[in-house]
Amino acid sequence: MYRVLLLAVLLGGCASMMGTQAPSAAQPPFEAITFEIKSWGRPIDSWAVRADGSAEHVKMVDEDPSTFREYTLEHRVFTVLPADYAKLSAMAAALPEPRLSRDDCDERATDLPYGTLRLTRGEQEEAIAFDVGCLDARYQAFVGQLRAMDAAVTEWAAKTAAVKSEPIAE
Repeated sequence: MYRVLLLAVLLGGCASMMGTQAPSAAQPPFEAITFEIKSWGRPIDSWAVRADGSAEHVKMVDEDPSTFREYTLEHRVFTVLPADYAKLSAMAAALPEPRLSRDDCDERATDLPYGTLRLTRGEQEEAIAFDVGCLDARYQAFVGQLRAMDAAVTEWAAKTAAVKSEPIAE
């Protein structure tokens, strides 16, 4: 009788644990991952990559830094391989939970780039704001993850020619 009772408790505990793990394991894949980073309101870099492989990338090109309000935006449209999208999705899924907030930053430098990473699942979009100026070690590790994602997409985009060059003069 004791063995039967112990077995029932153990099996009930396993079923209970499995029930609590299933929702996080069953998260639908990201349908889209988008990123933008700015400095002083000027776009530095932005991109969108979707699960179907379609992607676009916009990069600020500033050939004369003395003209702060004059620059060019280079637009690229390209296709991402399924393995590359899986890699990008895995990088996004590895971001810290709960999300880090720049509001909790102890050591901050002003005037550094900031931006937003957006993760879309079905009707839900999660916007993850970031500020490169938060110098806390844990936050900088998070920024490093974002930089790795940006570097991957920028590398994929660089393999295609710009489809549009947009001069900006503010």
